Amino acid sequence: MALFRYSITHQDITMITRIVAIAMIFVAGTFAATAQHTDNRRSVSVEGEAETFLIPDRASISIGVETEGKVAAQVKKDNDAKVRAILAALKKAGIEEKDVQTSNLSLEPVYNWRPEGQREFVKYTMRNTVYVLVRDLSKLDAVVGTSVEVGSNMLNNIDFSVSNAKAVRDSLRLAAAKDARTKAEALAGAVGARVGKPISINENSNYQPPVPVYRAQGLMKMADAESAPTVSAGQVQIRVTVSATFELE
Repeated sequence: MALFRYSITHQDITMITRIVAIAMIFVAGTFAATAQHTDNRRSVSVEGEAETFLIPDRASISIGVETEGKVAAQVKKDNDAKVRAILAALKKAGIEEKDVQTSNLSLEPVYNWRPEGQREFVKYTMRNTVYVLVRDLSKLDAVVGTSVEVGSNMLNNIDFSVSNAKAVRDSLRLAAAKDARTKAEALAGAVGARVGKPISINENSNYQPPVPVYRAQGLMKMADAESAPTVSAGQVQIRVTVSATFELE
């Protein structure tokens, strides 16, 4: 069998280098032509916006129960009893079952570590959380107050919202788009041009929930009828911005 060997000479390398260089120049020229075409397009870019402030009509709240003790079974029993009492209180306050959910259940031991590296059992801790959607804010104080009275010792994440947020956002989106068009026409008119078709439109929505304000002197005092908690809902801000680019005629 005959073996054929081929060795690349300096001339071959030079030729390959030239071919690659020519190809790169061709590709670069193509991209440059495309970029130049884009840059030469007459256009105007603007940002339209629309916002509104609404009074919240519902709230979600996390009501937690934490119990502890030396015996796990007793800790769970105490926790279950308090959660059942909270569920009963919520029902009495007019909260429907579909708006109540329990979650984040945990039971774990707690240890202390000694200097010699050994751990020492201290207690068991159990936590359970009841998530509540309050559709009538006039019931919120009763929900918070009675929950604490019957055993809740953790209140977290009170979030206020509006039930028709989607419809409001849809309306603001149209208003923001019209605002962008109006701004574009004003700019174009100032330089003797007219606004043509849109090249691109991008939307950015912003929902700013209010920060709840507690007018109570502390969690333990919430159980006192004379210092019942009052939570201020404030206002919900919904804002929509639209970035748009239009052709100029």
